[in-house]
Amino acid sequence: MSAVLLVDDEPGMLETLSEILVGAGYLVTAVGDGDTALAEIRGGGYDVVLMDIRMPGRDGVSVLIDSGAPPPPVILMTAYAMEERLREARAARVHAVVQKPFAAPYLLRLVAAAVAA
Repeated sequence: MSAVLLVDDEPGMLETLSEILVGAGYLVTAVGDGDTALAEIRGGGYDVVLMDIRMPGRDGVSVLIDSGAPPPPVILMTAYAMEERLREARAARVHAVVQKPFAAPYLLRLVAAAVAA
């Protein structure tokens, strides 16, 4: 079973995405902020990270950049046009960026591709 670290500061989004991923057979750890996400990534054990870009405090791009040694594949989610942050994310080797809202089947295809990478 593949392990997914899910990071979003919106509790409703965490709940919805957790249900989708668990329903598809993934083991999900859900956290609500960038600092906790960074600690989880550094602790290892995840096959993929699905993370919001825009969060209070440490944002998703900062977590990706600060994670150090190659993190698991990271899929960043955003509802905002943040071109500068997206360029930084691509430079830090983000696996994919998905615009919110998105369809569950599309997200599951991205996660499966990231796990296989």
